[in-house]
Amino acid sequence: MRAICLTTILFLTGMRGHAEERIPLLSVVTEVPTTTLDTFEYSFTKRSLPAWAVILTTSAAFYHYDEDLLKAAKSDGRRWGLGNSDTTKTVVHGFGFDLLRLPSDTGSALYFLGDGWTHFLMSFSFLGTGYFSGANRPYNTGLEIIHGMITSTVISQALKRATGRESPSVSSAPRGKWRPFPSVTGYQAHTPMYDAFPSGHIMTATLTFTIINENYPEYFKYVAPAEALWLTVLGFQMMNNGVHWASDYPLGIGIGYAVGKMSAHLAQRHKQEGAARSASQWMIYPGIGPDGPELNALYAF
Repeated sequence: MRAICLTTILFLTGMRGHAEERIPLLSVVTEVPTTTLDTFEYSFTKRSLPAWAVILTTSAAFYHYDEDLLKAAKSDGRRWGLGNSDTTKTVVHGFGFDLLRLPSDTGSALYFLGDGWTHFLMSFSFLGTGYFSGANRPYNTGLEIIHGMITSTVISQALKRATGRESPSVSSAPRGKWRPFPSVTGYQAHTPMYDAFPSGHIMTATLTFTIINENYPEYFKYVAPAEALWLTVLGFQMMNNGVHWASDYPLGIGIGYAVGKMSAHLAQRHKQEGAARSASQWMIYPGIGPDGPELNALYAF
């Protein structure tokens, strides 16, 4: 419901229309390599140094206090009646995977704020409204969120498998052991033993809000506080139910922001590529030459 309420205000304004063209549906997948490269380029420039300083500093500080922060979150969770475990229930299972898990109480509802299904719901709310109303801005926003989720998942999965950090719920050492590059079968069979760092839930939530802010800058003063509250509640609950350490969050936020910024350029990139294609075309036109009427061909590039 919170996701629906948040997107309702934004995409109703998008029904007024927008100058940008609609993004081709296939671009959601075909542009993943380009967005990934753009993200790395954007992330490793001089202007990104202050952001890296914040990420590294906060990650180090949180890592030092991870155990204390985890205990405090669990204590507050019990005191507030949220419990200390994930109680989402599987409602759709197939191909050996839990395809859809839904909340069963307040604690699991807070955890669901970072679930991929929540953000798919937000993206389809924008996409559906844009499609049926003929408005390009919400349509493109929805596709950019889906595109960003695919791109960021590729990056986060690479990092999770490269670092192999234990989640708090299965930690066998203070602050969790790190087992870099587990086998594919080992990772799939015992995922919580390897997938804590960085937080994919925090990353996805940051990504979604970043894309919304990029497409609806006039509502930044409303969206930004909602994002801060959303990430705070989600981050707390994931420590409370033993899914993540606090130090898993800064890099997750950084990835979500960078991929979100680059994904929000998808419509602009399509427009530029379309202009380049239209400028590089043959033009056939009649004319009068020294020997009479002729047919001329011009290739612009």
